[in-house]
Amino acid sequence: MPRLYSRVLLVLPFALVAGLAVCVTGCGGGDAVTAYNAPKSENGKGPSDVVPAAGEYRILGALYPADAPEWYFKFTGSTAQITTYEAEFDKITKSVKLQANPTALPAFDMPAEWTRTGPRVVDRGGIQIKTDETLRFGTKAEITITYIPGGGLGQNLARWAGQVGATDFAPDKVTQKFDANGVKGLRVDLRGPKNPTGGGGPFMGKQ
Repeated sequence: MPRLYSRVLLVLPFALVAGLAVCVTGCGGGDAVTAYNAPKSENGKGPSDVVPAAGEYRILGALYPADAPEWYFKFTGSTAQITTYEAEFDKITKSVKLQANPTALPAFDMPAEWTRTGPRVVDRGGIQIKTDETLRFGTKAEITITYIPGGGLGQNLARWAGQVGATDFAPDKVTQKFDANGVKGLRVDLRGPKNPTGGGGPFMGKQ
C-alpha cells in the first residue's frame, strides 16, 4: 500500500496538468481562445478610427457678377494645396473683366508658370459636362472656368457644399463680395471632410 500511494502522488500532478490543458482548449462551449495584435496605423489608431478632420478639403470659388452669377471660377483640393496657391487664385479672380458678350470667356491676368489648356467636355454617367477653360499649374493645381446662366446662388452653393461635405454654408458665412476689373465678384470658401476632386457634378451639373 505505501508503494501504491506513492505512485498515485507521482501521477496526480501530470493528470492535473493534462486536465487543465484540455479545459483551456475545450471549455467554454468549444470556442477557442485566441490572442492577436490588431493592425494599427502609424498614429496608433485602427483603420476604423481614422476619420478625416473637418476642413481637410476646400472649394474656393469666384462668381461673376456677384448679384447674378453666370461665370464660375472653381479651385478644389486639399486644404494644404488650396492654401499654397490661394494668393495666385485671388490674383487671377481680382483681374477678371467680363466681355460685352456675356457668353464670351472673361479676360484675366495669368500668373507665371500657369497655363491654359482650353475647354473640355467630359462624360460622367451619360451626362456631358462642359468646362469653358481650364488653368493649370503643372500637375499640382487646376482651376476650372464655366459659364452657367441662371440657376441661382442658393442651389449652386448647396451643390458645392455637398461635394466637399460642408454642413454650414449660409451665404453670409461662406461668401464675400470683392472688386474685380470693372465688376463685382463673389468669393466662395467652403471647407469639409470630403474630397471634391473628380467627384460629382459642378454647379448646375457642369462643374
